[in-house]
Amino acid sequence: MAKNKNKIKDKHLLTTIFLLVYSALTAVPLVIAIINAFKPREEIMFRPLQINFSTLTLDGIKNAFDLMNYPQAIMNNIIVLVISLTIMIVFGSLMGFAVAVVDTKVLKTMYLITILVITIPFQSIMIPIVILLKKLNLLNSYFGTCMIFVATSMSIVVFLYTGFMRSIPKELSEAAIVDGCGIFKTYVTIYMPLLKTITGTVIIIRGQSIWNDLIVAMITLTDARMFTMVYRLYTFVSNKFNRWDLVFSAALLVSTPVIILFIFMQKAFVQGVVSGAVKG
Repeated sequence: MAKNKNKIKDKHLLTTIFLLVYSALTAVPLVIAIINAFKPREEIMFRPLQINFSTLTLDGIKNAFDLMNYPQAIMNNIIVLVISLTIMIVFGSLMGFAVAVVDTKVLKTMYLITILVITIPFQSIMIPIVILLKKLNLLNSYFGTCMIFVATSMSIVVFLYTGFMRSIPKELSEAAIVDGCGIFKTYVTIYMPLLKTITGTVIIIRGQSIWNDLIVAMITLTDARMFTMVYRLYTFVSNKFNRWDLVFSAALLVSTPVIILFIFMQKAFVQGVVSGAVKG
């Protein structure tokens, strides 16, 4: 017994050390960006890791804010984010409900095909998607951009919702049906109120991916007024690559909303990942 306890303690210690090292490595780029976002250009070039509190300034933040047209950029991101997530959550949860509760052979086959889509890299279907959007006159539109996000994200969304709903006792849906509820009413009254945690997970996982996307925006948007934040950061960095004060400031402006979102929804994220993956 003592040996087993020591082995468990050693495993926990190794896991803790690994997570601490991984967290430190992950935090380094963010810390460097925050430090240099408030420093003059000259200090960034010669002393990127040092902090001189007497020279800290908001000039880089202000200039990046204006050059990116930050209010317009963040509004573009919000539009794409809200439309994409709404479609994903509505249809992903409905399909997850159908697979988990109705559970027919046809739905099982559809679910298997949907999950297999996860293994297909986006780059391999990127050109056909652009050709299709062009024929449908959806290029350079919010809706066309959102449809790509929905199509490439629906498989993982369905996987998470299905796993979560399979963890809910079927006796609940059976009792509702016995009481006269139809399938859709059972979904609305029984399952929908229980989907808060997994929906929070979907919002964080897919929302972060959409917010930080560059490739989809590059292949679908040509109007500069519709450019998303990361796309504006990319063009901004390309044109002003030697102005590292503006680069770090712009990167901080882009990442701040995602960090705030995760801070407020981290509990739902952890619970949703665990429950959604258990029986997925």
